[in-house]
Amino acid sequence: MSFDALYVFLGVKVLPLAYAIIGFGLLIAIHECGHFLFCKLFGIHTPTFSIGFGPEIFRRKIGKTDFRLAAIPMGGYVEIAGLAEVGQGDQAHSQVTGPESFDSKPYWQKLLVLSGGIIFNLIFAYLVFCGLFMIGSSNQQGLMVSGVVKASAAEKGGLKAGDVIIAINQDSLRDESHNLRENAQEMLLKAIRSNPEKAVTITVERDNKPTDLAITLGERKEGGESIGSLGAELRTPIPRLPFFQAIKAGIHATNGWIIAIVYSVKQLITQRSLEGAGGPVMIMSMSFDAAQHGLLALLTFLALISINLALINVLPIGALDGGQIFFVTLEAIIGRKLPLLFKNIVNITSWLFFISLAVFLTYRDIATLFGTKITGVVKKLLSIAGLR
Repeated sequence: MSFDALYVFLGVKVLPLAYAIIGFGLLIAIHECGHFLFCKLFGIHTPTFSIGFGPEIFRRKIGKTDFRLAAIPMGGYVEIAGLAEVGQGDQAHSQVTGPESFDSKPYWQKLLVLSGGIIFNLIFAYLVFCGLFMIGSSNQQGLMVSGVVKASAAEKGGLKAGDVIIAINQDSLRDESHNLRENAQEMLLKAIRSNPEKAVTITVERDNKPTDLAITLGERKEGGESIGSLGAELRTPIPRLPFFQAIKAGIHATNGWIIAIVYSVKQLITQRSLEGAGGPVMIMSMSFDAAQHGLLALLTFLALISINLALINVLPIGALDGGQIFFVTLEAIIGRKLPLLFKNIVNITSWLFFISLAVFLTYRDIATLFGTKITGVVKKLLSIAGLR
């Protein structure tokens, strides 16, 4: 491999993957940091603070806490003295009592400790979106294609993630100063919607060169009307705003995403369908794609994942923060502790459910990302093993 080829490989493949892994590990660290800092604030002993699983690559004891870092940053935990949780260390301190025990603290302190990860994940999202509006987007001269739907008109027409759309049917989306017009997205969507199953010319910048793509649009129904469909996700440049306006815009954008994600989670639950849900492999793949489009794209994606982590952890399921919040709230209402056996059964059952869900989503992610060949191989192996 030549030096130039190695340079391209490192820059296009290795570094974005490293950024994606570090970014996802950062989200886990932020979540666990929320639990950890509230424990420290209220004088609760934390024997272990661990990020990741698999082979241990770092360990250091600072004060009374053993800090650990493992090779695969897809999870983590803070072991809390006086709180028994499945998967939270060796549980050697889960039944301790005394002033440094979780169990000895008032309800409001317990609630903040258990909610710490959720709070910190949301704070991270608000900070990222406010920061994005403070610095603005690096691409102010076109609409960035952030993703292309498989088998869509966009994919068939040669549109690729990373392309910057600068014109539609020779109508430029730029003004005389070569900046993106304020109504650029509206112009593009109007041209697409009004031309179902018709050919349009989309001009993109690819490798800093303009390229015309002849794309035959698809068709979909909306309110009984046929409209054109492209099948591409677009990222609109973010304007650079003054400090207080940026904070206001960032809060508004984050609130909008929270509402949208709550609705999506609600749909998954009410429809009892995992359509649209992604597992660890898909999340890492999307993080990698985002990292290839630059730091701002990666931070935006991580902020959305952070909101997802926060909202999912609110659910009152034993293996999640929401489940532990439910337990301590119920104990505060009835005035006594729930049987440890009952909590362990709920927690273990929840963990088994999430592990099974992760395995299923991972299998589906691999089949989606790598196509029918992988699916066929897996089916063949299951058939040989007598499992299918």
